[in-house]
Amino acid sequence: MTHIAWKKTVLSKLMEKGDLGKETAEYILEKNVRMRFKKYSKSTGARWFLFRQISLNKRYYSPDSDVNNPKILSLLVHEIHHLKQGVITALSVYGELDAWQVEYRFHKEIHPVKLHPALEEILTLPLNFDRDNLRHAAKLMQDYAGKSYHIDWLPLYPVHKEIRYWVSRKEP
Repeated sequence: MTHIAWKKTVLSKLMEKGDLGKETAEYILEKNVRMRFKKYSKSTGARWFLFRQISLNKRYYSPDSDVNNPKILSLLVHEIHHLKQGVITALSVYGELDAWQVEYRFHKEIHPVKLHPALEEILTLPLNFDRDNLRHAAKLMQDYAGKSYHIDWLPLYPVHKEIRYWVSRKEP
């Protein structure tokens, strides 16, 4: 299947998957988000880029992948969530926790199965600025994705809030 045909098919599948699926597909269409495939490390399912682009890992996905695969659909929801968050929030543990929770809640909505224990625990965490909570979330993400998932390279908070924390020692 060509990239264009794949994108059309995956968008139609997202449209069928409830409000969040429809909202994600509409965002992709309205913002003309480009989607492509590129090989990344094993711990990466997909990536978002500036200027409205998403890339799925060729190790796992191709234009011939089954668009009914809940993992593909939930990954797209995750990456679009990052584009909506903006760069500053997306590049933080807080932003990742938010996107992981959105992704896996959506995944369970369209494919209700028990997930990996680390993912199930991530879904129970509060989305807040408690530093211990965010450190725990980062540990769970690495427990699931592996040590090559470099969540530890990101600040806990969006960078402007992280700087404010280091100056004032007060959580946002």
